[in-house]
Amino acid sequence: MKPSSWNLKYLAIRTVLAIVLLATVTVVVRQVWFELYQIPTGSMRPTFREKDHVVVSKAAFGVNKPFTTAHFYFDPSLVKRTDIVVWSGDNIDIPDANTHYMGLFPTKKRYIKRLIGKPGDILYFYGGHIYGIDRDGKDITPEFTAPWMYGLEYVPFSSFEGRLTTATAEGSNLVHQIFLNQMGQPVGRLTFKGYGVLDGEIPVHGEWVVDNPLAQRTEHLGVETYTDFWGMGHYAMARLLTKEQVRELSDINPDTLEDTVLYLELRHNPSLTYPRARFQEGPDGRIRLLVTPHVTVIPLQEHHVARLMDAMYTSRFVVKDGRAALYNVDGVTFGRNSPLMPAVPDGTYEFYRGKAETISWSGKSQRVEKGHPLYRKTPTNVQRLFNLGIELDTNYSPTKANQVDYPSRFAYFRDGDLYVMGVPIILKNEPAMQYYISHELERQKSSPRNRPYIAFIDRGAPVQNGKVNKRLIKALGLKVPEKHYLVLGDNHARSVDSRYFGFIPEENLQGSPSYLLWPAGSRWGAPAQPLMPWATLPRSIVWGAVWLLAALCYGVYFLRSREKL
Repeated sequence: MKPSSWNLKYLAIRTVLAIVLLATVTVVVRQVWFELYQIPTGSMRPTFREKDHVVVSKAAFGVNKPFTTAHFYFDPSLVKRTDIVVWSGDNIDIPDANTHYMGLFPTKKRYIKRLIGKPGDILYFYGGHIYGIDRDGKDITPEFTAPWMYGLEYVPFSSFEGRLTTATAEGSNLVHQIFLNQMGQPVGRLTFKGYGVLDGEIPVHGEWVVDNPLAQRTEHLGVETYTDFWGMGHYAMARLLTKEQVRELSDINPDTLEDTVLYLELRHNPSLTYPRARFQEGPDGRIRLLVTPHVTVIPLQEHHVARLMDAMYTSRFVVKDGRAALYNVDGVTFGRNSPLMPAVPDGTYEFYRGKAETISWSGKSQRVEKGHPLYRKTPTNVQRLFNLGIELDTNYSPTKANQVDYPSRFAYFRDGDLYVMGVPIILKNEPAMQYYISHELERQKSSPRNRPYIAFIDRGAPVQNGKVNKRLIKALGLKVPEKHYLVLGDNHARSVDSRYFGFIPEENLQGSPSYLLWPAGSRWGAPAQPLMPWATLPRSIVWGAVWLLAALCYGVYFLRSREKL
């Protein structure tokens, strides 16, 4: 017996309705209840790595509205500092943020970072650590020293220039202005008129004032120079040079320094008046504006180089036929700028804390044996891994004094020791450190006031009489606006975060990862963050709706079964 056309139409309608219902339920579940994510980048290493699979709870802080960036209900008290959060890129200036949800619906990408600042917090950076007070003036610094924060370091900028924006004003003279943005807000301004460049300015209490680089020499309470903002002056950018490279690429005569295998070059304490900012052509042919920092060089003895190797971390990279390229889940591209990795077998690798690992296609890692070529402590290998290990691009090799592309390596002092890659490399009681400090102070003292050199030395944590210096933090710290949050990646060298685009609106918070599903191993389980309570109103609402829907479905099924009987 052939089915009638009515039966076929009825079957088709039921099928379409079932598909629509299933898709709707799937979307609602993924946006309101939970969702499975695959980590695409290394911005949260070592907490999460590329190709990690995590379960994200969408009811961690509130009840999300499906198909939009908003909440039916949101409880800000459930958001904890040092939480790992998932958030939407809606209404945030992030490149390449567009995507399609489930491959069909246009939307913005979701991102994962660690939540550092809540509304009203004032934060200050020193020694890779974060110091702060909340809206009521309470010291919140201990929250950033929790066990799950051990070994993580945070840097208040990704480059001295930050992001650049321009403005042009018409008048009797054409005026061009370039704004330097850090943490999503303008902290510097350079003005160009027909007759030249005016002194750089910084915002102070709503007014633009001339940058005063001499302020960096003495302790002061108030923003007077570019690097005063939230502790930027405590940090330097670093690369390794040979003796000949020091001679060719800097103004420092290496013959006046100790003769050694490698030298640590530190770029530090830029201002917008001296040294002046400059325009320079990059390797891509574009003209860029660069803030000019001061430069110093430290001779590294063999045990310092060994410490660097023992602390080495890199991005994940792929080696093929003796060349290396940055790993990408969407495909690896080798080109003329791919650095040489001679004698290294083909494979996917990464370093963390001096330990090299090979990575399988599924994301599982395995420790590389000590005899591997990557572990060579020769100056050439250490310099290559340090200078190129983050970007994996030979444009970052030392070729110029004022080079456009500079590796994302940072150095800072903590309690007198010089840290690089989160580890003390030169200790305060070493003769090398004592010589360096005296040499820096002499350079600073002998420099003229119109061309001042600023010594890169330890100027101390924001602590007074054993307690956090709240006056200093209020004067120089970064304040998080109302209904916004500050988010940073655990891997500052490879993270596009609040340093780049600013604060995250409250409505963009979508949830928090609750479990690492894959790969199995020591990291498997709950991620490193504060323990999230289960008995909360958002979870009760979502789970209650799930159980109610399940009961309704069972009731309909039960009644239909009774009718058939």
